[in-house]
Amino acid sequence: MRTQTWRWSEGAESSCISAQARWWNQAQAALPSNAPRSIWDRRWNAQTLHFETGGERRLLLLGRSRDGQWQATEWRWNPHPRAATRRWQQGRWDALVKSAAQHQAQTPVAKQPGTARMQPVFRRVLGARPGELGPAGLRLETAGRCLQVGNPLPGQSRLPLSYSPNDSRLEQRAAMHLQLSRQHPDAKWLTPFKMLDMPADVPSGAKFLATWTNGATLNSQLWIPGKNDTATVRLRASTQLPRGQEDAAVLWQARQALERELAAIALHWAASYE
Repeated sequence: MRTQTWRWSEGAESSCISAQARWWNQAQAALPSNAPRSIWDRRWNAQTLHFETGGERRLLLLGRSRDGQWQATEWRWNPHPRAATRRWQQGRWDALVKSAAQHQAQTPVAKQPGTARMQPVFRRVLGARPGELGPAGLRLETAGRCLQVGNPLPGQSRLPLSYSPNDSRLEQRAAMHLQLSRQHPDAKWLTPFKMLDMPADVPSGAKFLATWTNGATLNSQLWIPGKNDTATVRLRASTQLPRGQEDAAVLWQARQALERELAAIALHWAASYE
């Protein structure tokens, strides 16, 4: 049995997502390809991971100690070929796994149904990339930028949006953009309210998107109308534009990054629920 330990302080690295979120993502790289992955939740104080790969057992424990520092410990065990030795090792390993399980945090239950349905979609969109969940939604890095993808917005869309792409009229989209312009009078519109192009091989209802800047914040919002007149899911992603990076080329790249992530969310939502 082999043991390795890493330690670091909270806030030692100034970045989009925490060091523990990055470590948790990297630790899951060794998981079997069909094993489900999880996104680090910033509300966790500890979490464990137990799996087997290539005949080797692995146990990982990541947690915050009383002094506020984070510690990650990995145990690896290759069972001995001798049966008697292997049984003795198994007893020690089982005790270690049981002890580590006592530190495992429970994932907070989402209060809003839309948030609970969106979290599996977040996992599929991230794939093997690092990310971090929190009360406000998901944070991730893409194209060198820090993106905040919020939880579904509360309340209803003021204008009804049709689920069927064939029922979406240009007049309806123009009215929706006018409403958005009144809600955000200082916005500079990079992508006026439009219907997304969805792949023909994926059964899907209509999805809508708009992108704008408001000061130094770049926002992009996704609308997912529900079937049978159920509520429209509204999701907003944003990123900050550092001073001096408001030129057209930088804005285009940042807009592409935001809209690419929201388009992926729309696709995975359709594959999961439609």
